Amino acid sequence: MSTIRGIPASVPAGVRAVGLCLVLAMGGWLTGLAATLGVEGQLLLLDVEAAAVRQIASSVAFNVVGAGGLALTYLIVRRNGFDWDYIRSFLRIRKPTVWDLGWIVLGLVGAFVVLVGYQALVEFLDPFGVGSEGETHSGIERGRELPVLFLVGIPIAILLTGPGEELLYRGVVQSRLGETFPAPLAVLLAALVFAAVHVPVYMGDQLGTMLVSLGTVATLGLYFGVLYELSGNLLVPALIHGGYNALVYLTNFLEYA
Repeated sequence: MSTIRGIPASVPAGVRAVGLCLVLAMGGWLTGLAATLGVEGQLLLLDVEAAAVRQIASSVAFNVVGAGGLALTYLIVRRNGFDWDYIRSFLRIRKPTVWDLGWIVLGLVGAFVVLVGYQALVEFLDPFGVGSEGETHSGIERGRELPVLFLVGIPIAILLTGPGEELLYRGVVQSRLGETFPAPLAVLLAALVFAAVHVPVYMGDQLGTMLVSLGTVATLGLYFGVLYELSGNLLVPALIHGGYNALVYLTNFLEYA
């Protein structure tokens, strides 16, 4: 039986694409976790107790080594070598225009509109029996115990978290799915994959509250994916994602500081 890179040709192309993207998504999370544990171990050996330092080091490890590193590794392996023109074309990265800046500003406002709309819909329909109350992200919980971490998290969100996650989940996963499926379906599938890898940070005592939170992630992932397709520039969802997280951190800091 003929194969394509070790996958039987009899397996439908759609199944292969989804399977590959799930592996990439989970691989990015696991790689980031391994890198974070490694950094935490080194900081422990060096007797570094400053929470801000640990936050920065862990974020660099998780987002740069995990999400970003795996995304670039996949593209290098796929091309059989580093090819910047291919990477830029595949990811749809280009210098921002005035229109892109407009997308970013309006898109950031739109992210909160989408969030409020989702919460209102869930509150009205109550599909999980818990209203719109979801689990709190583990990173937010840590910040509420030490609010200065929110201030540290603001530049990290803009420079690392947003770009790193969008590079993997929109740039690689959504683009790869778009090679097999129509763009609307690729956007939806990428959003579901994005939500799936967030399960560990929303684990809680109630399944319903976890599902509400994962629905929030999927909805925002869907929104970022649509913006990616409409703008044709990965920098747009990357900066909107980072800006959204940064504003969440800022509002939490102002409330808990």
